Amino acid sequence: MCIRDSREVPNGWELKVKPWSSAGGVRWRTELSPTWGFQMQYWKNNPAYFAEFGNSAGAGQEQTGQMKLALQSLWVDLRRPLAGSPVEVVFGVNGLYSTLRQKDVVFRGTPEPGSSLETQTGLGGHVGFHGKGQGHARGRGPSMFWDGELLFGHYFLTRNTLTSDDGSIHQGGYTYHMRGEGGLAWSRWKVSLGYTRQLYEILVPGGRRFTPGASESATASLPINKIDMFGPFFALGWTY
Repeated sequence: MCIRDSREVPNGWELKVKPWSSAGGVRWRTELSPTWGFQMQYWKNNPAYFAEFGNSAGAGQEQTGQMKLALQSLWVDLRRPLAGSPVEVVFGVNGLYSTLRQKDVVFRGTPEPGSSLETQTGLGGHVGFHGKGQGHARGRGPSMFWDGELLFGHYFLTRNTLTSDDGSIHQGGYTYHMRGEGGLAWSRWKVSLGYTRQLYEILVPGGRRFTPGASESATASLPINKIDMFGPFFALGWTY
């Protein structure tokens, strides 16, 4: 999968990193009643250092370095089918925990001593839709199935560990999660191929520099943080 991180301020300054790395998730669903379902899903990437680059509102590069992005997210919700439809309405809560490590930073041609570690967290709610369907098995062979969901969320609580004293942006954020997959199902086992895309936007009063109080120094944190994870996946499921 691709993990794309973009950090910026409203006037155009932006830092970006686009690592390709492995990621995975675990989903667990249980039926609470004939009309209610409960589901939890956890997603995590495999972090490593990748090249980071930044620019101002102009075309010139201002800051480069190495950045390692670690992402973990948890979605917990209830699901209720719409009458006469394979579609369920979904509502629940979700949380995000991510860390951003910077090293080997160069600002306007000058190496910046030291490194930085920023922790970002978000907690909010989400709503959306989930659909699934399965064909009839022929003889003793498997049947084909499909499964997918589209969730939209809002973060009511966000924070980071590098908050500056002069941060002017309101805390909050947004998220969405799209997943679609299809494959073969037996009585207990399922195998499928799919595609997912997830966006996590964290708004915090960021803006701390590597050298506090300096008029010009590399940026260690920014207020608008967008993490975009997307790519194909292989899934193996078991029905208990």
